[in-house]
Amino acid sequence: MKTNKLLKKLKEILSAERKAQLKKYDSLKKVLKSLRTEKHRLEEELTHANDETEKQDIESRLVIVSEQRKKGLKVLKKLKKERD
Repeated sequence: MKTNKLLKKLKEILSAERKAQLKKYDSLKKVLKSLRTEKHRLEEELTHANDETEKQDIESRLVIVSEQRKKGLKVLKKLKKERD
């Protein structure tokens, strides 16, 4: 293959990787936004809960959502650093 053809092929591959990375970044941002709204909803629900077992259930779901969001934020920061 000629050099120009090889460079063109390399550019296409890198472009495809970049598009995939941007797609992953955008979808992760959407998921994190959903988790944030779910966290706020659970916190609101916790303030209105009366039963102790219900409170414990809501708190455990809240902890899970919070931890998953933290993990997602770490990945998002990593992707952002790679993106720039």
